[in-house]
Amino acid sequence: MPRTVPEIAAMVSEGMSTLDTTPFADLFAADAVYELPFLGQRVEGREAILSRLTAAGARARALGVLEAQVAAEVTETGFVLELAVSGRPSSVGVVTVAGGEITAYRDYPNLALASLRTREVFDRFLAASVENRWDDLADLYAEDVTLEMPFTLPGVPRVTKGREELRRRFRRAGTARRITKADNVIVHETADPAVLVAEFDLHQELNGTAFTVSYVMVMTVEDGLITHTRDYTDTAAAAERFTALSPAGSPVG
Repeated sequence: MPRTVPEIAAMVSEGMSTLDTTPFADLFAADAVYELPFLGQRVEGREAILSRLTAAGARARALGVLEAQVAAEVTETGFVLELAVSGRPSSVGVVTVAGGEITAYRDYPNLALASLRTREVFDRFLAASVENRWDDLADLYAEDVTLEMPFTLPGVPRVTKGREELRRRFRRAGTARRITKADNVIVHETADPAVLVAEFDLHQELNGTAFTVSYVMVMTVEDGLITHTRDYTDTAAAAERFTALSPAGSPVG
């Protein structure tokens, strides 16, 4: 016998409250659709939807979020989910059920909260950089992050993929130079609450000599982790400084 709407609502609520999709892994129809209308995003198919929800739960747990508060109201065609994290409303989901399966899930996140979280992640990024906490800095990135550096010099990769590769690079650079201060920080919000553009200067020291490098960063944050950045800087000037000061006579990075 197909599951009833109240049964499905209870199972989904349980999974959402513990950030675990396992209790309702088989509740979606094979051709179910998951939409984020505020963001213009659409995911089709049971496996793709579960992968999206599972990744979101994993990222939340990585940030120390262990549970959410969930309220469900049954409707004529399904149910409505209201989620809150740490007492702050985070999203409303309108779920359609047919034949004992979820056929559609329209998710409306709190974009104001999403924008706030994006800025919080950037602030943590800048603090970790200035305090030279390289592992903490790496932990702000998603496991599958992509970092682009369009202005790199020949021989330096324009694209770096993966948190652990970034961790290795941060640690290596940290053995040679020290960041002492950030200033001239300007943060621009965009139409997408998951994306911000930041301008800032980092004051640094290499072999006892101080210098400053200017940056522009386009940062994308999803579920509390940096998933993509485009970093622009005067890499030629920075490389010249590193080459002149490095005992090995080569750039550091």
